[in-house]
Amino acid sequence: MNIPSELYQSILKSMPILCVDALIVYEGKCLLLLRDNEPAKGTYWFPGGRVKKNELIKDAVLRKVKEETNLTCVFEKIISVEETLFDKQGDMTTDVHTVNVCCLLHPVNIEDLKVDRLHSGFRWVDALDASYHQGINNPLALLGYV
Repeated sequence: MNIPSELYQSILKSMPILCVDALIVYEGKCLLLLRDNEPAKGTYWFPGGRVKKNELIKDAVLRKVKEETNLTCVFEKIISVEETLFDKQGDMTTDVHTVNVCCLLHPVNIEDLKVDRLHSGFRWVDALDASYHQGINNPLALLGYV
């Protein structure tokens, strides 16, 4: 179910949003996508997004991965719960607070990898990076990346 834009903006102003982040690991590397929209425009982030009402975490993360990367993945487990706080900037209408359930997934194959229209690139990483948001580095560290 999609929420009308005006109502969603009101929700964003009033409360945190529940999201999933997909830590897709393949051959020891984790997939990050280059975001083309706010928040975090121009930065690399895990595939993911909002959880819909009555949608299980596992189903939400698999749906978001398919939408954003065209990959079919196998869900392994929840790694962590992170929070992000983004101040209003660019074309944002309000600040944003998300609660992100970070899930470990493995792709069935990577030949179908193709980013959606909200992203302009991707990279496979095997290390933390000071330029990444803590919402990226924290889960990567829990997976043993340094």
